[in-house]
Amino acid sequence: MSEETLSKRGQENLPAGDSLEKLVQTDITPYHLTYGDGPFGSRALRSALSDYFNDYFKPVKKVLPEHLLVAGGVTSIIDLITYGVADDGDGILIGRPLYTSFASDVKARAGAKLCPVSTGAEDPMSEEAVEQYEKELLRQEKEGTRIRAIILSRYAYHHHDEVPKRAAYIDPSDSPHNPLGKCYSVDTLKAYMRLCQKHRIHLVSDEVYAMSIYKTPDNAHATPFTSVLSIDNAGLIDANRVHILYGMSKDFSSNGLRCGVLLTQANAPLIKTLKTVSIFSWPTSITEHYWTSLLTDRPFLSYYFAENSARLAAGYARLTAFLRQNRIEWIEGSNAGFFVWADFRAYLGPDVVVTGQEVEKEEDQVEAVAAGRPSRVYRTNRKAKERDDWFFEKLIAAGVFVASGDAFFAEAHGWYRVSFSVPGEVLELGLQRLKRVLDEVTIENSGL
Repeated sequence: MSEETLSKRGQENLPAGDSLEKLVQTDITPYHLTYGDGPFGSRALRSALSDYFNDYFKPVKKVLPEHLLVAGGVTSIIDLITYGVADDGDGILIGRPLYTSFASDVKARAGAKLCPVSTGAEDPMSEEAVEQYEKELLRQEKEGTRIRAIILSRYAYHHHDEVPKRAAYIDPSDSPHNPLGKCYSVDTLKAYMRLCQKHRIHLVSDEVYAMSIYKTPDNAHATPFTSVLSIDNAGLIDANRVHILYGMSKDFSSNGLRCGVLLTQANAPLIKTLKTVSIFSWPTSITEHYWTSLLTDRPFLSYYFAENSARLAAGYARLTAFLRQNRIEWIEGSNAGFFVWADFRAYLGPDVVVTGQEVEKEEDQVEAVAAGRPSRVYRTNRKAKERDDWFFEKLIAAGVFVASGDAFFAEAHGWYRVSFSVPGEVLELGLQRLKRVLDEVTIENSGL
């Protein structure tokens, strides 16, 4: 980690040292330096993953190795599934705020169009929010974009003009959401299934934070994680339209090793099709062997997930204590993932009013993020955009990186994703630097 800029890297989980020790202990043979079993996952890994899903995700139907396709990271899996279900110019619906890389993941090779969904005043984790997805679907199709799938990123955030103080914001979600850290309820997931069936599109459930769940007094009533695998979808959606994304980056603290998996239980033709192009996302044999060794060591997994949960809870408690002490509101009640969604709008200046309705041309933002350049989507509140950029640069200059909501297609300026999944001493240093910025900005704004 750079001494100049302290990055609260929310994609890197806490017990990395524990998993690194396990990696060092893994027996590597000459075979693991070869092409292995091919480009779509070794037999050993797919067998270990199927057992893992059966034990931890409570599937209604038993997961078998042939239901799985392994690739070099979940990014590659998203690229593959989009390539498999969408043609050039087709649309993929994802609720905002959303993980930045989705824009390029669905577009770079498959040529699909990311269609962010704004839920407005509705809780994005609720059944009511599903109606907003249908409205966006109909709007896109009226304008000539055929929608082919909904991707549920399993933690979510709801933007309010006013964030309730100390009130746990309960979001129903089944897989943890980036950047919100919340889970969908069973009823909401069923509503998405019905919507996808109605319009004959695919439901892709991103469950990469499934085991990164934690408990604190603040989230005692938060909706627990539920995999779509555990929902009987009979009468709700054709089983061949349901797909799950998973990987080792988040739950296994190994985002540099690049290994992800697509799980689809009733669509053998899709798996067969994707195998023909999986050579472009071939995972390394050593990475596959390492993940297999983790998955098959159940005593280690029991320790690891328990320790992971405890450390995440401690990080969340420390960060939210800091936010509370500094009167910074955040979306409370998160119980999954490595971050909170915090409201820094008060630091943009006394004459900046941010309503949450700044987005004018979403496609501008999608294209900008996909191309890796700064977004210029906020055209109706230029001053808020300028002050948001100014605040972000203040943070960078002070040596602390907190992810701007601009990168997550947020509906308003001033929202930031603040991560806590770093060692305690690193978190403390980051909070000290953040505090200095807040004090300096407060003084500067008082002179406006």
